[in-house]
Amino acid sequence: MPSVQAFRRAAVVALLGSVALGAAARAQTGPDLKAFTRTALIPFTPSKSEPFTAPPKVALRLEGPLGAVQPHPVVMDTGSTGVVVSAADLPSYSADKIAAYPAGWEFLSSSKRLWVGHWVPTAIVYLDPAGGELARASVPVLVVETTMRCPGYDVKASPGTCAAPTETVSLPKGLAYMGVGFGREKNGQSQGTPDKNPLLNVVSLAGKPVDPAAFRRGYVVTRDGVRVGLTAATTAGFRFVKLDARPGGGPLDWQQAPMRVAAGDQPDQAGSLLIDTGISNMYLGVAHPDALSTRVELNQNAKTPGKVLADGQSVTVTVPTEPATRFSFTVGQADPIAPSQVLVNAPMAKAFVNTGRHALRRFEVLFDADGGWFGLRER
Repeated sequence: MPSVQAFRRAAVVALLGSVALGAAARAQTGPDLKAFTRTALIPFTPSKSEPFTAPPKVALRLEGPLGAVQPHPVVMDTGSTGVVVSAADLPSYSADKIAAYPAGWEFLSSSKRLWVGHWVPTAIVYLDPAGGELARASVPVLVVETTMRCPGYDVKASPGTCAAPTETVSLPKGLAYMGVGFGREKNGQSQGTPDKNPLLNVVSLAGKPVDPAAFRRGYVVTRDGVRVGLTAATTAGFRFVKLDARPGGGPLDWQQAPMRVAAGDQPDQAGSLLIDTGISNMYLGVAHPDALSTRVELNQNAKTPGKVLADGQSVTVTVPTEPATRFSFTVGQADPIAPSQVLVNAPMAKAFVNTGRHALRRFEVLFDADGGWFGLRER
């Protein structure tokens, strides 16, 4: 029988081990990616303008039970989740055929657009400039049969419907959009769950199936394209912050990144951050917007009048990465990361900043879906 001293020594060793493990967990400043080797860059289609002046676009082909289609280069939007395509553009579409699939919708709060249709399982084939297959994903795609402009949309009261649309189009043509954001379910996108994200559900790279042991689900938005599959080499230099899991969400479902924002001469306020490739302007939500200097201007997305920050007002955003990442600008001064306008929301107890896409002129952005990390890397 072991002696009392032996028991005590074992207990001390176990205690020291648990303390060391706890300290290591607390000291972790980012994901451990040493085991992961599979990655691919999906290039943005060339643009003659300064990067992120217009939304980035990728070349892809859709292959599903309603036929295959290769749209013109498709906008990649980090402010929404899910691929959408016009039902009228699919060669085998019919109302009878699509009725067999789950009803679906997506609402874009910036433009007040509501898309309504059905979720149809589809292969997303990402293409290189020569038309070759770079990667393939498998997700339900929203095949859109009706589009509406819905200024009074209420996702809680009537999800997927619009009581008073100002514009309605049945069987629109030419619609193709790729939402790759995370944590967007509360913003009118209750169906925008990770299973719809075409960058998180990659099944093959260059025709070879991905091995979960070598492929870390996540992506990096760069100036030249979006990289799927995270590795230690391709993420070197990033600063990370841990994300909170979305309550009630499943695997890969994380809330938006934390941040603090100071606007004008107001003290900074804690809240959440969205870096949105889909828009050029910024949305700013703080507790006391009436204390800011504003003017009325046409919202460039919704095409309705709204309050915007006046020239000379500053905005500073601090993200609690390790170490912290901070960026700021002054409205009306020439700065590559300054948005085209800063729209001021109604009072918000918890702050919110949608930077728009101009922030990507200074930072690359990373989302680690497997581990729940958000990262920024200055160019």
